[in-house]
Amino acid sequence: MRLDLSDVTATVDGTDIVTGVALTAEPGQFVGLIGPNGSGKSTLLRTVYRTLRPSTGVVSLDGDDLWRMRPRTAALRRAAVTQHGDPGGEFTVAEVVAMGRGPHQGLLDRESEADRAVIAESLERVGMDGRSDRLFATLSGGERQRVLLARALAQRAPLLVLDEPTNHLDVGAQLGLLDLVRSLGLTVVAALHDLDHAAAYCDHVVVLRDGRVQASGPPLEVLTPAFIAEVFGVRAHIGPHPLTGRPHIAVASPA
Repeated sequence: MRLDLSDVTATVDGTDIVTGVALTAEPGQFVGLIGPNGSGKSTLLRTVYRTLRPSTGVVSLDGDDLWRMRPRTAALRRAAVTQHGDPGGEFTVAEVVAMGRGPHQGLLDRESEADRAVIAESLERVGMDGRSDRLFATLSGGERQRVLLARALAQRAPLLVLDEPTNHLDVGAQLGLLDLVRSLGLTVVAALHDLDHAAAYCDHVVVLRDGRVQASGPPLEVLTPAFIAEVFGVRAHIGPHPLTGRPHIAVASPA
């Protein structure tokens, strides 16, 4: 699945939060959306998971305008894990993940054996297969995040949109989740805070500041020490990770 944003402007309460953004995620590519707080990352992603219609520009999936699709068609083509994805109510973990099967079912359809198999597989992939009967509300923040990812995986959409997916996760769970996402073979667009994660896991990064694209390209071409100092106001050292060999960014406060 290819995602294209062309000249996208998103407006909230009469104010343009992102302006004239162009972005492409090729099939199977992991694209990281990075930038300082308030740069417009989450707002831009809302135009992709269809909670905020662009005021100008086009969001397209394989050349089809996302905002001209029927909701069910769009749901079959892209899934999202957002910062505010709590379903509310007293749902079990399995029931939350089952919500991801909605686009595949008719209005009166009951959960099928195939649906249950997808739900079980999705929970296993995120390491939550032993907690299917737990109430979602009783889980830790990190466990909830993994269940919400399982719900998105159960949707079986070829595009996965993630808004700060490592929030509330300890360091081991952060790396495990990113390893999992990287292994899925899906087209992924993720808003990330951690520059080291962006360098290690992303094929391509898009840097936003004040709602506009400042740079885009392969992480090591974009995230130079000088650029990081300019945009984020920190010093940076870039080199291979001593344990993994992946690109590694270490940062420190200004001298």
